[in-house]
Amino acid sequence: MRENKTTKKVAKRFFNFFEEEQWLQSMLDTGWVLKSYEDVDVDVGNCKYVFEPITDEQQKHIIYKIDYRDFSRKKEFQEYKELFEHAGWTSFSKSMWYSKHIFYTTSTKPQIDIFSDQESYKEREKRKMSSSLLGAIIGMLISIVCVVLYFVYEKPAFFAAAVVPFVSSVKCTMEFVRHKAVYRSVINRNKSISS
Repeated sequence: MRENKTTKKVAKRFFNFFEEEQWLQSMLDTGWVLKSYEDVDVDVGNCKYVFEPITDEQQKHIIYKIDYRDFSRKKEFQEYKELFEHAGWTSFSKSMWYSKHIFYTTSTKPQIDIFSDQESYKEREKRKMSSSLLGAIIGMLISIVCVVLYFVYEKPAFFAAAVVPFVSSVKCTMEFVRHKAVYRSVINRNKSISS
């Protein structure tokens, strides 16, 4: 964490969107408002946050929420952002290439939420699990190809090249397992609400 009087930069990894939202709120409670973030999903969930000191009373009422969604076209991303803006949420996402989208609102409603139902939370976790699983599979396939090339050509460089995608695959698998646990907790929350 780097800090000066005007900004605080924090690199942090979360495997649970609810915990990340709570952490953002705790940063606000200690006097730091989120200014921007960079979704560095290449390193499986690492995110770089930039905070600045609270400068006015309205900033103390900010509420942060997170969604996870990929876009293939810029128009889809613009429509997505507009949908949330009409509901009173502002996006920090700089680009359609971000998968994690952090939103904020300054509404004073105590129970304001980004999703209208628990099904939306389940879908968010499913999207994250699918992305993690795809990363794990791709990483493992690249590792296998490199190991096969090592045995065929007997070049140590191929074996060394297999290490990075293998490690990435393991990280993606761990992320998948953690989000699966969150997904199950959302399902259990649904069951307790309906009972």
